[in-house]
Amino acid sequence: MTILLLPFYFVLALALFYFLTKNKTINLSFKQASAVLTIKFMLGCAYGYLFLKFYNGDDTWSYHRQSLEEYQTLSHHPWQFVQDLFTHSYSKSQANTFFDTTNNYWKDLQYNILIKLLAVFNIFSRGNYYTNVLFFNLLTFWGHYFFYKLFTNYFSQNKSIAFVIIFLFLPFVFWQSGIRKDGLAFIGLSGCLYYFVEYSKYNKISHITKAALYFGLLLLVRNFIALSLIPVLIAFTACKYFKVKPLYIFSACTLVFAALFFLSSLGPNGFNLPQKMAERQEAFLHLEGGSYMFVPQLEGTFSSYANVLPYAINHTFLRPYITEAKSPLLLFAAIETLFVLIIIVLALLQIKRLKTIVKHPLPMLLLFLALINYLMIGYTVPFAGALVRYRVFFEVMLLLPMLIICDSNNKLETWLNKLLRLY
Repeated sequence: MTILLLPFYFVLALALFYFLTKNKTINLSFKQASAVLTIKFMLGCAYGYLFLKFYNGDDTWSYHRQSLEEYQTLSHHPWQFVQDLFTHSYSKSQANTFFDTTNNYWKDLQYNILIKLLAVFNIFSRGNYYTNVLFFNLLTFWGHYFFYKLFTNYFSQNKSIAFVIIFLFLPFVFWQSGIRKDGLAFIGLSGCLYYFVEYSKYNKISHITKAALYFGLLLLVRNFIALSLIPVLIAFTACKYFKVKPLYIFSACTLVFAALFFLSSLGPNGFNLPQKMAERQEAFLHLEGGSYMFVPQLEGTFSSYANVLPYAINHTFLRPYITEAKSPLLLFAAIETLFVLIIIVLALLQIKRLKTIVKHPLPMLLLFLALINYLMIGYTVPFAGALVRYRVFFEVMLLLPMLIICDSNNKLETWLNKLLRLY
């Protein structure tokens, strides 16, 4: 009987999209929305199957098993199920541990949120992993959609390119479709960006309230990404009030916050960000994996970060190399890396188009957010397998402006439009 629940819920999901598209709640056709959901669901199932068969289940199956235990708690002790989110068993105070890597209530909360969400899914799926994949992708669809709306509200003439990169770029959709924290982080990130940009345009309290809520979700699930949002959001706001080129404003804000990042080492140990990032790297270095890439250990000082910078740039922009791909997933990641590099080089050769795009605050927001996080990932993640998953959010943010620059004669947009019929 449980196996029949999956097609039943899938039909219900399609009916939901039919209702949303018919009533213009989302700016997609029913065919487009249902195709996106189907692709995400299929890739999510493939993700679960591959990691179960070839990688001993990975974290995604561990979360599933823990969710089954939490489902029992929810069924028999619902108050304890809720109460567990707000209690901890650590002997020391958790007030200054927000950025700690270990023995940290806030870090454990990231996993608890996902596991308890899956436990709620289990009420309806009866504990079936693949049915939960469907529910999870119904949720993470909105991360893609917020990002699509954010971009097309300002670049409606590039709607087809945006649709392909945000909804159909396979590396991105694959990593976003598996049951992991990344999907929740992307909802928080794209929701915050969309509503913050809308607030800057319309000054509605509801927009800034929603932006704050999504920022809160991101802060709980991926706190360093949330911190990286602060300088670019301030810079985006400043572009509205100062008649200065956005490139200069974003550069200045980024440099100021980089200085504040290192100055935080003078404050309380719990908020010493260079040291916390060094501890995050150290935690990765203690792990074992077949895709390890050598990186000198950070020490929390400016000189240490300067010494590791070439490694960070190499890892996030160039790795994994084709020659070091030891598995199909790493081979695809190497091809993906090469593709992105080619697009970036081609865009940089389009000087006139490049000058036009850097005058717009939104591409600058995406580019600077991507570059900041590329560096943070390069500094802390020494495994190519994990790096490609963390990086893919920001890879999309690089690709969108770069592809628009490359498509100077709109041939790609025209061809994709005929294929997708978005206009």
